[in-house]
Amino acid sequence: MDLLRTVARPALAAPFVVDGIDALARPKRHAEKFEKVQPVLERAGLPPVLHSDAELLTRVSGAVSVLAGLGLATGRAPRTCAAVLAALNVPLTLVNNPVWAVKGQDARKQALSGLMRGTAVGAGLALSAVDREGRPSLAWRRENRRRVQAAIAAAQAQVRAQYEPTQAA
Repeated sequence: MDLLRTVARPALAAPFVVDGIDALARPKRHAEKFEKVQPVLERAGLPPVLHSDAELLTRVSGAVSVLAGLGLATGRAPRTCAAVLAALNVPLTLVNNPVWAVKGQDARKQALSGLMRGTAVGAGLALSAVDREGRPSLAWRRENRRRVQAAIAAAQAQVRAQYEPTQAA
């Protein structure tokens, strides 16, 4: 399974690193996509603060994407990086695939396909965020330790009771 993780994590992170570098280097194109769907997002309840400077938001999102992508690809805090990318994936998928805003059958199919692809990547990132690499959770380890200690204490008490001399009354 380690070989699978070694290959899958960088493959899952690569699009985020590449897109993040592009957003840092050329934020205008990314900001234009955001501005196209901005009215719909405002009607959905997005605060206006987020779109006050779309290029700055694009660069920040690109930097976070690159850092989290590299972390996931190299195995540095992979669960945290996958969770960050999963959270970042939701708005990116919606902005890049505005199914509700496209006109025409073919464009709608393409946007819907991109939306489903983004959803699948998000699901993969969510699975990576909870992957413990075969190790049990901290809660399980704590409960297991408590049970083992209780069993040891009970066994010690039984051995003491068996071998300690009884007091004559």
